[in-house]
Amino acid sequence: MREFFVDEVVGIKFELFGLIHLICLGVLFIGLFLIYNNQDKISKISEKTAKKLKIGIISVIMINRIIYIGAQMIYGIYTWKEDLPLHFCFITGYLFIYYLIKKKEKVFKTVFFFAFMGPFTATIWPDLQSSLDYFVFYEFFISHHLVVLSVFFIYYLDKIKIEKKDIIRTFIFANLIFIFAIIFNRLFQTNYIMSEELPEHILELYPFLNNFNNPIITIIVAGMIAMSIAYIPVYLKNKNN
Repeated sequence: MREFFVDEVVGIKFELFGLIHLICLGVLFIGLFLIYNNQDKISKISEKTAKKLKIGIISVIMINRIIYIGAQMIYGIYTWKEDLPLHFCFITGYLFIYYLIKKKEKVFKTVFFFAFMGPFTATIWPDLQSSLDYFVFYEFFISHHLVVLSVFFIYYLDKIKIEKKDIIRTFIFANLIFIFAIIFNRLFQTNYIMSEELPEHILELYPFLNNFNNPIITIIVAGMIAMSIAYIPVYLKNKNN
């Protein structure tokens, strides 16, 4: 049981763009396509059913986080230098839960773009060593793949109207979070939101980034590209309307 949660010995290896990774990406992209293709049916789901679905989403995300943090504490591997909820993907997840409870549209408009800037990007370049025999593999799938799909689903379910100005607002908010992370990292020698250095697996995959030793600019550019991708379904929905 300890090995399942701690993963001291790599068992079923996770390979970047290997079979397991491609299957996970396939589930994500097929899911996004199905949601987009059935957006009209989704928007007509009854309020009663929608409420049950939202409770289900909240429950899955929260139980996933509780087990993840709880296991780390039980087995003595929790560390505030790596496991505080200051990672962009976790911030996205908690903001999403806040929206589902309070239903504040401004919050969702931010969450929508955050989901593509953080969790979606992480699904393409995940930092995992083991797969099917490691709890974090499943935790990662829920907190990234499932969160992206859920956010996309709720976008059509709640009929949220997102505009270009929301991109600017989100970009400003994201940079404020990033600035906070930079200050926090400098004070406590941490690496939240990768402001101090890019992950080793990214540098191995793209060696040229070693010559461009500026993770801050890299993260900002990647975020802008992700936001542009996220705006495509928004543009198409607004155009159809």
